Amino acid sequence: MFFQRGLARKVALVAGPVLIGVSVSLLTAGTAHGAELSCGGQPPVENVLVDGTSACGVRTDATSNAFAHALDAVAFARADVGGSAVGLAQGGAVAAAETASGQVGALAFGHNAVSIVSPDPGAVAVALSLAPGQTFVGTASEGVRCDAGAGLALNLTTGQSCLSDGATTWRSGVASPR
Repeated sequence: MFFQRGLARKVALVAGPVLIGVSVSLLTAGTAHGAELSCGGQPPVENVLVDGTSACGVRTDATSNAFAHALDAVAFARADVGGSAVGLAQGGAVAAAETASGQVGALAFGHNAVSIVSPDPGAVAVALSLAPGQTFVGTASEGVRCDAGAGLALNLTTGQSCLSDGATTWRSGVASPR
């Protein structure tokens, strides 16, 4: 039912909860024990920083862009063939995004939150996890997953999606393995 409506409506329906979740996570007071690290730069770039419990890394070819930001967490982004990737993680989380010619983002906030995005080339996809959620966007045959807590995984190219509040998971599209 979700994917029977127009793309603008889908984006609006997904963007609201994502923005609220990210804003709440970023504004929530917490104790950071690790450093705040940002990785990026002019393409081509390969950059890895590690400080205490924080780490970030990016890798791109000359035609792509990637950015990773970690605060007491681990974030990674890799893009090739004109793609763009963003990985953002905070508070003991892990976020990893990679693409070839697509536009992807992985966001993870809170202890044990994990978001991984590694779809088919050219895909537009995002995964968001709030502690202790675990989200995944893979290839069309791998599908999307939302496990263990609050999270959202969305592949706009294939129409695969899942949304979890930690107790219930809603899915749409094809190939959503469980």
